[in-house]
Amino acid sequence: MNVKVILAAAFVAILTASFALQAQTHYKMGVSLGSNYSSLNSDLYTTSSGRLSSALGFSVNLGFGDRFELAPEIMFTQKGATIQTATFNPENVPTVGTYDFYYNTFEAGFFAGYQPAKNIPVRIQAGGFFGSHFHNLDRTERNEYVGDYKNIVNATQVTLLNESLSGIDFGPAFGLSAGTGRFNVSARYYLGARNLYENLAFAPGGHHIRTSSLRLTMSYFFKHKSSWVD
Repeated sequence: MNVKVILAAAFVAILTASFALQAQTHYKMGVSLGSNYSSLNSDLYTTSSGRLSSALGFSVNLGFGDRFELAPEIMFTQKGATIQTATFNPENVPTVGTYDFYYNTFEAGFFAGYQPAKNIPVRIQAGGFFGSHFHNLDRTERNEYVGDYKNIVNATQVTLLNESLSGIDFGPAFGLSAGTGRFNVSARYYLGARNLYENLAFAPGGHHIRTSSLRLTMSYFFKHKSSWVD
């Protein structure tokens, strides 16, 4: 990308943030707890089911006037999916099985919200997230394969894909939030834009692994100030 374009975008962002801070009318900080349903999409395997887990983190809410808000968050959750595998016996007849592609992630999210109706505290949110993944997957199940469920020659050993779930992820997210005062409820959809297959060293190209999540959380805010100045 052109350096001038980057500098111009940075200038606009700083200018926008400066005006936003001047117009800021309240801020809140608190904890968030909820549930996260995630899945994986890949051309190498079929996903049998997603993973439902809890989500816990820290949230901030910055209000600007009656209609606009910024909502940063830091969350810990567990993601992944159960995928379909094949085990080949000596007769080369595949037996269908499953493998849990589970991993953990710390995510930082940043969302902008707009409340269409002044008297109804429901806001439309859009933004993005950046996550860091780590896992403790079993490396011993070397008899399970994906990629080709009929011929072992073209299949890929499933444990060779474990490291795809160790690295970073990022992408857009959007949803709704509702509430006033100390409580807030949000429902958001997170769409991973990064190809996690690229985390694999020396792997042949041409494949993809991407994430998606649906998250429902409730936030309780400890601090509720009407302005930056006490």
